[in-house]
Amino acid sequence: MWVGSYVRSDAFRALIANATGEAFDATAGFEPLRWTGSSVYAESAKLEGKFGAPLNKIEARQLRAEVNWRAAFSGAWRVDEISISHLDGEWIPAPPPPGIADAGPPHNPSTPARIAALLPHRFELGALNVGAATLAFGGVKVADTALSIKPDGAGWLFQGSGGELRLPWPPALAISRFRARKHGGDFYLTEGNLRLGENGKVSVSGDSSGGGKLQVNWEGVKTADVLSGEWKKRLEGILSGNALITFPDRASGAFQLRDGRLENVPLLGTVAEFTGNPAFRRMPLQEISGDFTRENGLLHIKNFAAESKGLLRLEGEATIGQRGELEGHFRIGVTPQTLHWLPGSRERVFVTARSGYIWTDLKVGGTLEHPTENLTPRLATAMGSAVINEGTGLIKDVSPAAAEGVKGVLDMLRPLVP
Repeated sequence: MWVGSYVRSDAFRALIANATGEAFDATAGFEPLRWTGSSVYAESAKLEGKFGAPLNKIEARQLRAEVNWRAAFSGAWRVDEISISHLDGEWIPAPPPPGIADAGPPHNPSTPARIAALLPHRFELGALNVGAATLAFGGVKVADTALSIKPDGAGWLFQGSGGELRLPWPPALAISRFRARKHGGDFYLTEGNLRLGENGKVSVSGDSSGGGKLQVNWEGVKTADVLSGEWKKRLEGILSGNALITFPDRASGAFQLRDGRLENVPLLGTVAEFTGNPAFRRMPLQEISGDFTRENGLLHIKNFAAESKGLLRLEGEATIGQRGELEGHFRIGVTPQTLHWLPGSRERVFVTARSGYIWTDLKVGGTLEHPTENLTPRLATAMGSAVINEGTGLIKDVSPAAAEGVKGVLDMLRPLVP
């Protein structure tokens, strides 16, 4: 009778809350417990991380546990399994406001002295199974995943499957499976296998130490699965790359596109019509690659290279600001046959021969919405006003088309990198 009364008391509920809070370095609270034999049910539970701990908060709904009463004879309250319908968790909280101290563990109502010596004082958990968990780690969120949590020595082992991984930028990735562990104050993602589109494979790993970092690698990703708008129709290819994401706001890595094709681009249509070479309308791309760094709202692209063999190659670097400010320095190379259709360009603009192309400098500026470039005016000067006014007339349209081409290439790059 004493034991039956105690497990239904606030003192026992506080014992569970204290044990749970100690495991997660948090302050915990449970709704009133409802018992049916060895099964106990609570409508909800909440944990709030202590100041300085990586956990911010956890909220669980519809909790049911099976208690192993036999373990009481060895001095432990043992729960073989806890099932939770929904769980929401958030890690890496903001620093505490100055002058606010830890409130300490919750008040533990006293236990009657006559039975205190007879009751277990340890709390043991066998497994925790969650039907749908949503866990946020800074700007990264795991949503609606099936989750299993088990003790692992001095820490905890997490295994999950299904749901989505949502990064600070689209698109979301489907989760195949993942494994993680919590040890001390740190959280480690040891394995994460995800899918992007039909064939894209993405792997992730990382930990919460030093503010948090995440290593991401991807391969076999179709451009149609990451591009949107007009560029989804214009660019085809298979993407691969890697990124090291350091929270709160830094990412660096490399990207590559292979087996690509570029079509329906106004600039290339103009070039095809002017040069008489239809290959520019559906231009194969053997390579688009580069290194990138995204930090404090700035995207830096270095070692950029794009090539359609036998037509043109582009190399260089660019920076895109928070408001779309644009600054880039490139080298553009075209074949000698192309320059036959641009009188004066071989002598005054494209003057350096290398790797089968004739090269010149290309500087871009302005913004993504209103880009500027310095190639068109130089070509116009080289060809002379007579060609512009009395020739085919197509040169009159090159300047806006070139600006749109510059904007299009940079718009295309933005979703290719984290």
